[in-house]
Amino acid sequence: MTKETIEAIAPASTASANTSHEESCSPSEALDLWAIMLRVTNMIHARVSEELVGRLDITLEEVELLMRLSREPGERLRMIEVSRSLLLSKSGVTRLVDRLEQRGLVERAACAEDRRVVYAKLTASGRKVFGEADPLLLAAVAEHLARHLDAHEIATMREGLLATLAAEGGAANE
Repeated sequence: MTKETIEAIAPASTASANTSHEESCSPSEALDLWAIMLRVTNMIHARVSEELVGRLDITLEEVELLMRLSREPGERLRMIEVSRSLLLSKSGVTRLVDRLEQRGLVERAACAEDRRVVYAKLTASGRKVFGEADPLLLAAVAEHLARHLDAHEIATMREGLLATLAAEGGAANE
């Protein structure tokens, strides 16, 4: 994707959520960008998943949960936070955590202060598997995304997408 293409789709004035946009794109340009983002996301997701399953017998969703847990204080998240951050239903989160729990990669932990709260917590085995999956994930994303864009293009897209998340009420780390 060239700089001109990015500027045509997402004007440079998208630097932050607090910046007023002097020149907004048209609704049809926004729809076109959204469709392209979905296609690219789905394509990369499929290719990265294929590599992870082929090499480590672990899905991208499973790696994403292990990654999110590894970055949290105490290496745990409330199940409802897992649902929100991975955009999964309660039953989808339950099935995901069940699979990882059966493999010994996560465990459920009760909250001492509120018995209604259940955490998904990373185990030592989960940490080890994530340590094996992380370099594969990085290499796969580099292969299927980063090699097609330069640093400026990635920074511009990242800023625009983070501005969108902030404006639409999504946390940057979700």
